[in-house]
Amino acid sequence: MPSIPISQDVLLAAIRTSQNEVKTLKNGLAEIQALLAKNASAPRWIEDIPGKRVQFFAVVDMTIAANSTSRVEGSYSVSTDGPFICTGVAMFYQRTAGAYAGTWAPATTVEARMASLNPGLGFQNIFDQPVLGTFDVEFSESGADRNWQNTPFASALFAPAVGGVYVLPVAALFGRSALVIARVTPTVPQTEAGKVQIIFLGYKIVQGDGVQP
Repeated sequence: MPSIPISQDVLLAAIRTSQNEVKTLKNGLAEIQALLAKNASAPRWIEDIPGKRVQFFAVVDMTIAANSTSRVEGSYSVSTDGPFICTGVAMFYQRTAGAYAGTWAPATTVEARMASLNPGLGFQNIFDQPVLGTFDVEFSESGADRNWQNTPFASALFAPAVGGVYVLPVAALFGRSALVIARVTPTVPQTEAGKVQIIFLGYKIVQGDGVQP
């Protein structure tokens, strides 16, 4: 079979095409190597994230209507200057109308009610109903499919005996711009309107970055 002659221009064009493909492959390989190197040096633990640690309390307030057992939601949006590390959570309840309006109390007041039965403690007749506040609680992070519980839990976790504060067994990391969501459902309808305040205790890593390990 006779050979078909190839012009010099066609041959040069094929060589240039091959050279461009090789260059593209080399650039792609360099990008992959750079990503692998960055991943290898990335912080693996919260303690390894570079940046200045600044104490911070992320506060979420939620209004509780009188005579309601409807679930209410509040949230805190992490700023863009660095992740927020949560080490504990506190929860309190305040009536905003009626008797004792403006007075903060633990999220569950069963223990205080029981104390009122003992005249020696000086709590007589402080509360005009058995429980001022008791709730089912839920926490989650929007967009990350991370719920902190498999089912709503009792606000009794934030008992007066521990100052209304629960220390997390493991610190939780919320990345830049993350949305921390809290939901509460009154389990006992309140005769007066009130407010639940949840405080996520922890610190920010200013100019730091990271993902949940």
